[in-house]
Amino acid sequence: MKTKEINLPWLLKMALRDSRKNRGKLFLFISSIMLGIAALVAINSFGFNLRNDINNQAKSLLGADMVISGNKPFEPVITSLFDSLGGSQSTEKTFASMVYFPSSGGTRLVQVRALEGNFPYYGIIETEPADAAVKFRNTKTALVDQTVMLQYNASVNDTIKLGEEKFVIAGKLIKVPGQNGITATVAPVVYIAMEHLDATGLLQKGSRVNFMQYFKWKNPDIKAIEKDIKEMLDDESLRYETVESRKEDLGNTFQNLTSFLSLVGFVALLLGCVGVASAVHVYIKEKLQTVAILRCLGLTGLQAFLIYLFQILAMGLIGSVMGAVLGSVLQTLLPKVLADFLPLDISMSIAWRAVAGGIIAGLLISILFALLPLLNIRKVSPLRTLRIVEKTGNDQDPWKWLVYLLIMMAVFAFSFYQLETWKEALVFTAGLGVAFLLLTGVAKLIMVLVRKFFPSGWSFLWRQSLANLYRPNNQTLVLIVSIGLGTALITTLYFVQSLLINTIALSESGNQPNMVVFDIQTNQKEAINILTKQYQLPLLQEVPIVTMRLEK
Repeated sequence: MKTKEINLPWLLKMALRDSRKNRGKLFLFISSIMLGIAALVAINSFGFNLRNDINNQAKSLLGADMVISGNKPFEPVITSLFDSLGGSQSTEKTFASMVYFPSSGGTRLVQVRALEGNFPYYGIIETEPADAAVKFRNTKTALVDQTVMLQYNASVNDTIKLGEEKFVIAGKLIKVPGQNGITATVAPVVYIAMEHLDATGLLQKGSRVNFMQYFKWKNPDIKAIEKDIKEMLDDESLRYETVESRKEDLGNTFQNLTSFLSLVGFVALLLGCVGVASAVHVYIKEKLQTVAILRCLGLTGLQAFLIYLFQILAMGLIGSVMGAVLGSVLQTLLPKVLADFLPLDISMSIAWRAVAGGIIAGLLISILFALLPLLNIRKVSPLRTLRIVEKTGNDQDPWKWLVYLLIMMAVFAFSFYQLETWKEALVFTAGLGVAFLLLTGVAKLIMVLVRKFFPSGWSFLWRQSLANLYRPNNQTLVLIVSIGLGTALITTLYFVQSLLINTIALSESGNQPNMVVFDIQTNQKEAINILTKQYQLPLLQEVPIVTMRLEK
């Protein structure tokens, strides 16, 4: 057919007119696209914002250009190295200890941080009142985590006791660079000035203390500095961290989270694909009689195909845009849900890349998964107006095999985009193809078995119901494949979720302790056992610990 015979304006007008009485039925198609794209856009937007915020906030999360840390006091050779590095420097000693609240008589295990210098150089220590972050450095005061103050009904200007020394609470500690809400709950922080640490008497021989030195330079060449100091730090068993390594660590930390969320979006999209194929299949089946009448009036097979293709494209575009809008709204909720697990502030800006990708993906899905039933329209004969039942499909149609190939390529491409490894993407695509073939085989087998072993002696309702499984225009294959693939994908999602949770969840067996006493000296062992029995506490296990350092 020549291009001028297609008459594009007329075909568009016909597509609009034909859809007027069927827009309610097309809502199923739109909803399938909309929900899948909404999940995809929401999760991808969150992922983009998370990566951008990690890059933008890495300095404020570390608080410095570099931090060098170890579990023993720095040797003179290391302090000389610090002097040679220059720049602005701060020192911090961190250890676990008990804090006592005289006003309520309560005690709490906390993380004591003794600080000397102007750390953090990037970001701030958020306190209430705001000037407390400066005040505690120059006075005999402390910053106490707000959750602990709430727990023990403490207020600003109350007194706490650390070891042998008392401190006035200068302010509530709201947020520390690099610390999330969960960490603060497990190990709340108390800040004091370094000059008052010795007076507490908490640092004794054998105390478990982390020593940290923070650095900030003007226009630093971090890679060159790393190269110069790495060997010396390794010899002294010291660790160092830079802004770039913090970015990498945070990326690795949230890799499982982002991968799982990507899987959720992927499954939502594939379920949308199944919904599209099912909805279009049912819709086209109902339109075959209309197409036959139009063929009697001189419409060609290609023109009929294009009319309904334009409808699908319009519905796909509407569903994709609605899904992108809904996904952009939903992604603002994810940072709130995950706030306690994230050590950084997640921006809630619209990720236009994710929105554009979602709309394009929606259109591609609409076309690819609608083409299979749409191709049957080309074969509708005008004779169908007289014969209600007529086979329109052709399994040997080369265009159908091309569509199958394009669908598998699209699934592989999207899998590769999400998984970022071609082997895993290939395995996933092959597994999905095998699942489709198995479900198709099961549907065909059911139809054959019902037809062969039809229970002719059963009641009318049973016979009529079972006969519809193999009669012409049955929906057996479509429903089994759609429901089967949907169930398989959702089950896979829950299976992966349970695997992730099990890797981090504590065992729920009754033999798990809820209190651990450590750093017990040999001459203290018997007394601790007696004390435990006095309080009628079960002694589950005694584990000797030998600390060592691996030289080579």
